[in-house]
Order: sequence, then C-alpha cells, then structure tokens
Amino acid sequence: MKIFLSALESGNDCPYILERIPELKWNLMSFFYLNEERFKAIEKQSEQILIDSGAHSFQKGKKVDWIEYTKKYARWIQENDTPKKLGFFEMDVDVVIGYEAVLELRKILESVSNKIIPVWHKNRGIKDFKEMCHKYAGKIIAITGFRNGDIKDEQYALFYEYAKKNDCKIHCLGMTRRNILDKVPFDFVDSSSWKQQALFGRVGKNKVKKEFSKTNRNEVCYQSYLQAMEMQEEYFRKWRAYD
Repeated sequence: MKIFLSALESGNDCPYILERIPELKWNLMSFFYLNEERFKAIEKQSEQILIDSGAHSFQKGKKVDWIEYTKKYARWIQENDTPKKLGFFEMDVDVVIGYEAVLELRKILESVSNKIIPVWHKNRGIKDFKEMCHKYAGKIIAITGFRNGDIKDEQYALFYEYAKKNDCKIHCLGMTRRNILDKVPFDFVDSSSWKQQALFGRVGKNKVKKEFSKTNRNEVCYQSYLQAMEMQEEYFRKWRAYD
C-alpha cells in the first residue's frame, strides 16, 4: 500500500517542506491548483505522484465550462506526462452534470492518455463498478473513502476483493482511517489529513500551542508532514506482500 499525501502544492509551507525533505515518497497534486514551478519541484523530489482533476473544487456552486476545462486538463496531461506520474483522475462530477456527461469528458482524457483513472460513485450502481473492473483490468480504478459517503466501512473489503479478482489496482480517495487501512490492503490511498491537522494546531496526536502554531505555521506543517511520511512507511511495510 502506498499512501499519497495530498495538498502539499497549496500553501506557503510547500517551499519550506521541500527545502527540508529532499526525497519525498508519494504525493497527490491537483490540476485545479496548477503552479508549474511548484509542480515540477514536488515531482522532482517525489518517488511517484498522482494528479487529481480538481473536480471536487467545482462541486460548490461554481459555473464551469466542463468541456473546455477538460480539454485544458487533457492538453496538460499530454504535454507533461512523465514516468513518475502514476495516473490522472477523471472528471468525476456526476452530481453536477450527470454520469453520461462524465463519460463524454472521460473520452476526451482517454484520447490523450492510457493512465486515466475512473472514479466510481454509488449513483453509478454496483453493476457499473463490476463493468469498470472488467474494462480496466490491469489498470488503476478508484473509489471514495470519505466517511458516510459512497461506501460503508464494512463494504470496503468487498470492493477491494472484486477489483483484485479482475486484476485491477484500486485507489481509495480521501482514506487514511486506520481502522480501514489495518484491514483492507488497498494498492493506493491518499489524504490531506496531515495538513488539516497542522492548520488546526496539531502534529499527529499532539496539540500545539495556539500562539506557536500561529507564528510557526510552516514548521508545524513540516513536522506534520514528517509524521505522515512515517505513516507512509508503516503501511507500505505492513502490506507490501500484497503489492
């Protein structure tokens, strides 16, 4: 299992962290927050990266020309793909434009890359998940790991098992809950929890004094990222026999 840390590219803490940790493991970055200089710096220092479309950033009432945005995303993928980039998540905005429209956007992306990662949501139905596993055998598929979202905690193992039965690698988005990770050996997961904790004045389970957190935010984020890297190593070792 590889835990990809997301949200490193956003915020003033990024240069501070990159300066102090020259060799990073796995990071997930969002096309929505694209900053070429920062993207390249993170990619250079990372072992592997994943790219998110930024679709969730649009699900809060924003008006978007979906086709144009997707074409822009596709051009960027075509021009910037490298061996370090493990995959690119699709535009999974079903709740905004409907699944049929999402499939049309997927076609645009798949016309430029064979590394596009489809993201299953419960509105698509279990039959669609099974068909997706068959269609994308040998590739990466994704499900969501948000609490009280598409999948109940006790169901994750069933999704994992069906994906592996069909030779798919499976990524669980937004998932670093230990009670799940200790039971289900996903190939990949990601989370921005390390940054969220830092923003609320925490480094792991340790509470940081409000004044220190306010005046030393970059250091707090750095320490939080270091702890997240320890978690990356922990779960990689725990489940590496399943990779």
